[in-house]
Amino acid sequence: MAGKYDLSEEEKEKKKLKDIKRRYIIYLIIIILCCAVFLRHLVNLQIVNGQEYLDTSTKRIVTRGVIYANRGNIYDRNGIPIAGNRMGYCIEYVDTEMPSDEKNEMLYKFVKLLEQNGDTYKSTLRSIFNINDYTFKVNREGLIKQISVRDEDEKLLMEASPKEVFNYMREKTFGIDPKYTDEEAFRIMELRYEMLIKPATLENPLLIAEDVSIETVSVLEERNSEFPGFSTFTKPFREYYDASVIAHVLGYMGNIGSYYEEWSQKYPELGYTPNDIVGVSGIEFAMEQELRGINGKIRKEVDTEGRLASYEVEVAPTPGKDIYLTIDLNLQKTALESLERNIEIIRNTDHRDNYHDANAGAVVAMDVKTGEILAMVSYPTFDPSVFLEGDYEQISYLLNNPDNITLNRACNGAYAPGSTYKPLVAIAALESGVIEPETVIYCPYKKEIGGLIWTNPEGDQKWINLEKALATSSNMFFFQIGFETGIDNIVKWAKNFGFGSKTGIEISEDIGSLASKEYKKKYLNEGWVPADTCNASIGQLYNAFTPIQLVNYVASIANGGKLYTPHLVRKKVDYQGNVEETEIKYRETGAKASTIKAVKKGMVAVANSQDGTAVSAFKDFPFEVAGKTGTAETALKGKHSSNALFVCYAPADDPEIAVAVVVEKGVRGAFTAPIARDVLMAYFNLKDQAN
Repeated sequence: MAGKYDLSEEEKEKKKLKDIKRRYIIYLIIIILCCAVFLRHLVNLQIVNGQEYLDTSTKRIVTRGVIYANRGNIYDRNGIPIAGNRMGYCIEYVDTEMPSDEKNEMLYKFVKLLEQNGDTYKSTLRSIFNINDYTFKVNREGLIKQISVRDEDEKLLMEASPKEVFNYMREKTFGIDPKYTDEEAFRIMELRYEMLIKPATLENPLLIAEDVSIETVSVLEERNSEFPGFSTFTKPFREYYDASVIAHVLGYMGNIGSYYEEWSQKYPELGYTPNDIVGVSGIEFAMEQELRGINGKIRKEVDTEGRLASYEVEVAPTPGKDIYLTIDLNLQKTALESLERNIEIIRNTDHRDNYHDANAGAVVAMDVKTGEILAMVSYPTFDPSVFLEGDYEQISYLLNNPDNITLNRACNGAYAPGSTYKPLVAIAALESGVIEPETVIYCPYKKEIGGLIWTNPEGDQKWINLEKALATSSNMFFFQIGFETGIDNIVKWAKNFGFGSKTGIEISEDIGSLASKEYKKKYLNEGWVPADTCNASIGQLYNAFTPIQLVNYVASIANGGKLYTPHLVRKKVDYQGNVEETEIKYRETGAKASTIKAVKKGMVAVANSQDGTAVSAFKDFPFEVAGKTGTAETALKGKHSSNALFVCYAPADDPEIAVAVVVEKGVRGAFTAPIARDVLMAYFNLKDQAN
């Protein structure tokens, strides 16, 4: 029997249909609500914020970079390359403002990548702080000023130990995680410090590593999302070929910020950036503006992951001019080899005045008809490539070596000329009418001149003329004619022949000093006495000349009285092939032809007469050489050997080349004549005949 509330089959069916209908309505409402949400979001994406989202999805970071111009090549006079360029990879960085801990982690990964591929990165901190024993190398105060987070920290750090400064830098300045060892942390600090002192901008990214391997570049480009802010580019790198032969003429290069304190004021106006490598000495410095060229500009777009999206060359680079030197590289090599070899010979030669300490010297060879420098050697020499490699330890060794390795002794070494000055005194005496070419003077072993008794190292020479006096280098003869000529006349003719002033050569040179009343008064505040004139007349006292001054003076005697401006640059050639030849310049010394002739006769006797001081070096020459030896005492007489000098020109009857040689502590001038001989043999291709 059916219950009171039992539904009929019809009612059950109706109820079922009603439930289904209600569920559909609920589902429909849910679907409508979902569609509304999606629609609202779609409207938001496409209409309300559509432009903003579109901009974000297509965002590009625009940077501008430099296209480095090829630096001009340097050749010798025959076109033999001395300096050129090669292309290499560099890495630069722009701060993406990531959190400090993430940046440190990325930088450590970057360091490991470089080390894995044998590459290095720039580190100013490494030159200041030594991580091995926690000591400062240099500039402690400067470092502390830069790393101090607060002003009050600076004072505390000034009194802190190096280890305490290190810890402060690690924790406070750069916030490096304790998980890193000190050595690992220091590597991160090196890069963070570089970023601190050289803030990078989109327009001027930080150059963080140079000349890196293709392996490093490949990883950075393939995994650029792991190294945001890093990008790579190529640039030309300076390259030298066997440059130690010509190091002091060529000079060396370095980072502009390391060598020129004023760069931040002056050099940006000339288009330089803090990362630029520039000439610091020699031709690289003197011809910097011609060699450097003009850098170009490039506009780059990278996506939000650092990938290069596009680029545009806005300004193409202009290569620098090629420089052709007057130097003959083969003659240069001969001069250097001979100088080095003969210094060794001199050091081992037995002589009562030899302290066996000869160790340095210079040779200069000059075309007497043009002023072109054919060879310029300074010894000891060095490899200029060391400065390009940027090894701080090696650079410091070269710059601070007690032997003054980087000093160009040919232009910046000033030496008492000794008896090589006597031809000049003879010119002054002849021009002043004190003597005639054949005037004879009594030259005993001892003689009173100017209130002092002088001795003649050549012994009692009795009556001798100028030719004999030059040939034997008679001190007594020149004491006498110098005293009678007077220091003012000697100084006048010394200046006419270029002493006491710069020669005008392109590279750095010393002015030297000229013994005169003015010099003694200025530097010693003392009056001139007659004995001073006697000493000055044999190339001593305050006379100190550079080898380039000496060779210029001898060349002017050789050519009959023209004092040329010595020069090392023969021509400049731009990238379009336009040639700029160096203008030959000279001035007349004013010496009469008869005066020059008389002095030349004496200089020929030096190398060719029986009692000439340099006859042994040239006795088998196919033509006559004219020269003059010089032995110059130094303030260290009795402890060190005297400096030795020799000047000459050849052939004596039609001069082409003049040579000046100086060997520090070379004992006697005659000991250096073989060096000049080797240079002349190479110049005149006489090797076969001599052998």
